[in-house]
Amino acid sequence: MLEALRKGTGSWIVKILLGLLVVSFAVWGIGRDTFSGIGQTGVAKVGDTEITPQEFLDAFQREVRRLSAQFGGQLDTERARQFGVHESTLQRLVTRTLYDEAVRDFGLDVPDQVVAEAIRSNPSFKGQTGEFDRFQYEGVLRNSGLTPAFFEFQTRKDMVRNQLLSAVSGGSVAPKTMANALYRYRQEKRSAQIVIIPNDTIKEIPAANDTDLIKYHMDNKARYTAPEYRALTWLELKPEDVAGDIAVTDENIKLAYDERIDQYVTPETREVDQLLYATENEAGAIAAAKSLAEGATFDAVKADKANLQGGETSIGMVVKSNLPEEAQDAVFALTEGSVSAPIKTLFGWHLFRASKINAGSTKTLAEVGPELKKQLQLESAGETLYKLSASLEDELAGGAKLHDVASRFGLKVRSAMRVDAGGNDDKGSAVDLPKIDIFLSTAFETEVGVEPALKESHNGTYFLIQVNDIVPPTLKPFESVRQSVTDDWSAKQRDEAAARKATEMIEKIKQGENMVALAAGLGLDLKTSEGLTRFSAGTEQEVSYGLLGSLFSATVGDAVTSARPNNQGHVVAQLKAIEKADPAADPEGIKKLSLQLADSLSGDLLAQYQAALQEDYEVKIYRQVLDSLF
Repeated sequence: MLEALRKGTGSWIVKILLGLLVVSFAVWGIGRDTFSGIGQTGVAKVGDTEITPQEFLDAFQREVRRLSAQFGGQLDTERARQFGVHESTLQRLVTRTLYDEAVRDFGLDVPDQVVAEAIRSNPSFKGQTGEFDRFQYEGVLRNSGLTPAFFEFQTRKDMVRNQLLSAVSGGSVAPKTMANALYRYRQEKRSAQIVIIPNDTIKEIPAANDTDLIKYHMDNKARYTAPEYRALTWLELKPEDVAGDIAVTDENIKLAYDERIDQYVTPETREVDQLLYATENEAGAIAAAKSLAEGATFDAVKADKANLQGGETSIGMVVKSNLPEEAQDAVFALTEGSVSAPIKTLFGWHLFRASKINAGSTKTLAEVGPELKKQLQLESAGETLYKLSASLEDELAGGAKLHDVASRFGLKVRSAMRVDAGGNDDKGSAVDLPKIDIFLSTAFETEVGVEPALKESHNGTYFLIQVNDIVPPTLKPFESVRQSVTDDWSAKQRDEAAARKATEMIEKIKQGENMVALAAGLGLDLKTSEGLTRFSAGTEQEVSYGLLGSLFSATVGDAVTSARPNNQGHVVAQLKAIEKADPAADPEGIKKLSLQLADSLSGDLLAQYQAALQEDYEVKIYRQVLDSLF
């Protein structure tokens, strides 16, 4: 609301988003009609196909849900837009529509039975028996925010789209010479003897004197510089602060109850079994229905596996919406124990039995009234806060002081004398600040003496910050950090001494001395590392990429050195053996690598094909329509 009106095109978020738009335009080859949304109802048009606002919003919300589940927490719409999710969603839709335009022009299609079989074979939709489970199918789709009808429609589109893309890239083959060369590079192995010289084994270092320490202090100012601190005064307006004072009538509560009745209804559930047949004829559903009508039990009919599809007949306890649309009304009209007439869906002909019925229930207004009242108060608090914020701004704009305004409106003003950009004070302790994600960034973007401006956070909380003082980053006096400087200087002396010892060892090895004897003379452990590849960094504690790079540039007998991965010492390694990789000895490895290279080549071909499609089908983005959705 209020904050949205204040956002300017100079903010860093806007600059990033504009940058994303420019990149998107360059990628898609969008023409001058891109920015024209006048008279348009779609967010984009690809060739003759329009991408509707609802199609875009559905895809956007699915992506937000996916990212929320992947990274934990709830990603709200505003934050998703800051991350560019809306742009990436639109790009995917445009790319898919380009392919769909080509599919339509080629006249590609997939039969119903092929679509059904693809869905049946999806492991995500199989129950405990390993067979397709309609209840599992409906549940997975429901959790993903999809309906069966949409998923089946989308599956068909995906399959015909894959037909097209397979024709474009399915024949990608990596040249044998390329696979062999890459295999040799990746699989070449080297063995080395390694000696570790830890810094903490260096006991004799020069004594620290003030001249050395003061120089080290000045040479490493960043290490001993206190961060910028700010003295802040702030005021916070939360929905909870005003909700309790908002009057809600019984009539309003009753109206809200009626509007939200679905939240308080526990729907009727039914335990449903099914018999599924590929056909309706005498060998399928009709024959089964006839047997039931003549007195055969449901269990007896399902025991005849001759024409029955799938091994699982129990769908389980379901609500009406769990069932295929074609079957919902018929199944929920059955009496307990009765069986439906044959019903056709995409998957074949069904006979459904309602083996158990649990009646639904509804919470009464008296039960939910108190909680509903609190909800209505919080919902109305946004408007109350907005009006209060406008009054506050008017007072401040008229020259009133912050504390006077706060007192007049019964608000609490809080202060902190020292706060850094991480929310800590000058002792390193966390300051009790408002739980608002943009609070600190706002505080550190505001100058001293600037009249405080009311801002709105993503959760509907308003706040304003007054910066009273700024303490710039300051080099801490030497005496106040003497001990830290002494410890750091001593650590540096040990590291340099360890490096010198490593260099001396290498020189002696070059002169023909034995590495094992050298290590023993220094009281250091020696170990042999075998089978090192260019990518073995981290597989052994002391093997860094720097050490590997030196070893793979060396010849047998050479000694090299590198800092330890934790920077707590140095490593000396002498190359003992080189094991060349032989592609002919590993046909499976070459096959796997060839497939990886083929996938990469396939991606290149698809990128080129997409670029060609953009030449054939004009892409237009209607930015006005897109922006109006948020």
